[in-house]
Amino acid sequence: MSIGLRYLLKEGIKEQAAVDLLSNLVKKSPYEGKVFIAGGYVRDELMGIDPKDIDLVVEMPDGGIEFANWATKQLGIYSSSNPVVFPRFGTAKFNLRGVTHKGQDLSDIDIECVMTRQEKYADDSRKPEVSAGTLKQDVERRDFTVNSLLKDLTTGEILDLTGQGKDDIKKGVIRTPLDPNIIFTEDPLRMLRAIRFTVKYGWKLPLFMIRAIKGNASKLQNISSERVQEELSKMLVTKSPDTAVRLMQITGLSKFVAPELDLLIGLKQNKYHKWDANKHTLEVLKNTPADLKTRLAALFHDIGKATTKSVVDNTIHFYEHEDVGAEIAGDIMRRLKYPSDIIIAVTTIIKNHMRLKSSGMKGEIISDKALRKLQVDLGDHLESTLDIMNADNISHSDDFSMPEQIPGIRNRYRSIALPTSKIKLPIDGNDVMRMLGLKSGPVVGKLMKSVEDAYMENPKLTAEEALDIVKIAYRSFQ
Repeated sequence: MSIGLRYLLKEGIKEQAAVDLLSNLVKKSPYEGKVFIAGGYVRDELMGIDPKDIDLVVEMPDGGIEFANWATKQLGIYSSSNPVVFPRFGTAKFNLRGVTHKGQDLSDIDIECVMTRQEKYADDSRKPEVSAGTLKQDVERRDFTVNSLLKDLTTGEILDLTGQGKDDIKKGVIRTPLDPNIIFTEDPLRMLRAIRFTVKYGWKLPLFMIRAIKGNASKLQNISSERVQEELSKMLVTKSPDTAVRLMQITGLSKFVAPELDLLIGLKQNKYHKWDANKHTLEVLKNTPADLKTRLAALFHDIGKATTKSVVDNTIHFYEHEDVGAEIAGDIMRRLKYPSDIIIAVTTIIKNHMRLKSSGMKGEIISDKALRKLQVDLGDHLESTLDIMNADNISHSDDFSMPEQIPGIRNRYRSIALPTSKIKLPIDGNDVMRMLGLKSGPVVGKLMKSVEDAYMENPKLTAEEALDIVKIAYRSFQ
């Protein structure tokens, strides 16, 4: 059996073993009938998806903290750092490190616990005032009905206290337990989560929810850039990233995530395109692999067109939009607090996504040397750049679509690619200086550049051949 198949078969088994362990623990204890699994675990279980995060709600004041302390002591894993307690919010988290149940090592399982509670938010804070509440009050404060289900840890019974959770899962509907204006005001990030859940599961977002998001979109300004970035990233790697972006634009959320994208809406393009710049962008996004850096590059690959558009002799041009776009994309991602390695990757891809446009319908025109140079310039970002180029090509107008270009380029790379994107020349500057009696300086650099050019033509270049090239090049400098 392959490693991948074994992993798929085991996925979720540890979580299920952990739940069984906790269920046995609470039976015939003071917590019997008082502890419930909440949220995504119950939703995923009903959907036939292996559940993961185990969140418990305990129906008693300070129940989350008290249960975490009790459970870790009963299991013999209590310490000064286990559980970790958050008194202000009445929550605690403990780890099952060292615990084995049903043959499963549960060391990497974390359990989050909270009392049944109600929350009150101040206008200027996203940190709520927390107080004890009933089970119904607890589920009504949750983001969506599909996440409001509870499972009694003692009996396994699933409680649907909103009366809508199970039905909404069956129908594939995202809605809030209470008035969405209340839910979104309490935590505006839930508006982005509503869109993410919609596209992740292919569910419906009702019109009243769209209207509520539109009416509360400006509140997203109160959310940290890091939290917004996390939701955007999760949306982009779903099966329908284009739908996610379009929903953000329809609801007005895009204005507070990446307003530069809205400038592409209705931006007319030239004969090479059948759609405006926004629709084209969404098509490219849809046609790329679900890799974050590739999807971000797709989203922003033409972001520079709004500021570079010009009309010359009644023809639309976007000169250097790839360079301008790379700068704009970098600004957006820095604003959203993306890590530097992602920013470098995405801006590199954007800056280079036009480099093969004139390489022929099947990539037959460009030289081997130029392809090797592209490989060296892009390094680890070559494959993602080729993915963007291909998605861009097939999203052009029919007369200018080039579906065979990048597949052709990839075929050529199989036979002509360098063994590594880091150039390993057969000689270095010291060899040049020794042979010609030169000191380090610009001349040596130029001579080595001639060797590099020759190496791109012939990666099997020997040291003797390289030195001969240096001699010829040096004579031309005299």
